[in-house]
Amino acid sequence: MSHNQDFQWDAVYDVAVLGFGGAGATAARFAADNGAKVLLVDSAPEGHEGGNTRYAGQMVGAGKDYEALKNYHEHLAAPLKPDQAAFTNLIEGMANMGDYFRKYLDVEPVSMKKMLAGTPSTAYVTEYPELPDADSYDDYLVHQGVDDAALWKILRQKVLDRSNLIDIWYASPAKHLIQDGVSKTVIGVQIERKHVLRNIKVNNGVVLAVGGFENNQEMIQTFLQAPYLAPIGSLYNQGDGIKMLEEVNAQLWNMRSFESLGQFHGLSLKQNKGVRSTYALNVFWQESSTGSVIVVGDDGTRYFNEAEMNRHGHIYNHGDWVVPLNQAHPYMIFDQKKYDELQNEPDDGLKVPGYLDKAIKAESIGE
Repeated sequence: MSHNQDFQWDAVYDVAVLGFGGAGATAARFAADNGAKVLLVDSAPEGHEGGNTRYAGQMVGAGKDYEALKNYHEHLAAPLKPDQAAFTNLIEGMANMGDYFRKYLDVEPVSMKKMLAGTPSTAYVTEYPELPDADSYDDYLVHQGVDDAALWKILRQKVLDRSNLIDIWYASPAKHLIQDGVSKTVIGVQIERKHVLRNIKVNNGVVLAVGGFENNQEMIQTFLQAPYLAPIGSLYNQGDGIKMLEEVNAQLWNMRSFESLGQFHGLSLKQNKGVRSTYALNVFWQESSTGSVIVVGDDGTRYFNEAEMNRHGHIYNHGDWVVPLNQAHPYMIFDQKKYDELQNEPDDGLKVPGYLDKAIKAESIGE
């Protein structure tokens, strides 16, 4: 929306950060450390902020050898060519992640590769061992544990420690970017707070860290050509940032790229609207990729190799790794013997509990 002569500002800040997840918390924290007065907003109510960072495994991509990491990730991206500026920043960040943990998170990084050494789950860290320099990659943890929001709690506390410079508005979704009527420079943001639209003037920039569109079924159909996908992270990512960017004619890219995690490639439990799904990677649940287990689509036919390791939702397809087309109603099918094996498999601390509670028993193939 454009600023005009009758425009009234409700508040003025140096920086506005939209989205109180991992990226937003980090942006707000460093803006404050540079002396900025910051407004940090999130569409979620207090206690539910955190975006997908809150629900993620708390693992941070890392390594120590810049050139090896660069070579490995170039092969991961092939045959596509990533934007070089963004790609370089990514690799530099991973190569220096240990120092970042110590200096800015005040913790000694825990190597997931070392923590899982000697267990089958170590394959999850080095997912593509057939690629050059695959062993250069590691995941860093803030302590010896995953899936417990430990990283998110640290990032959140760093924001709270700077409350003299960072104002936080919960349950306050950003609605529109405000542009100068002539230059089209973004000079503010309109935020809905307590059912009232507030116009916030921003002197030094607006940071969009509002996540994706995994809770917007219309956008899922438009960009991913899927009738339904169940989110395993935040329930508050509605694609608001994409709408705001479209309003200011920003260039969008990679709108078809998404993470398709689940028990198998893209297979997660279907839930009612407003309920998070869950996942249990078959690299952690070893018994699911052997024996009688098959996965079928709507027509009862199989559509991928169930014995293949889940590589972040990607499957091998004639020399490349791709995200499979999600089926509308896929089913994971197995017999009683396999059910008992899955139920009794030792827990290495990474298996999602209660997954078999959704199983339905049938007495025949037809049923």
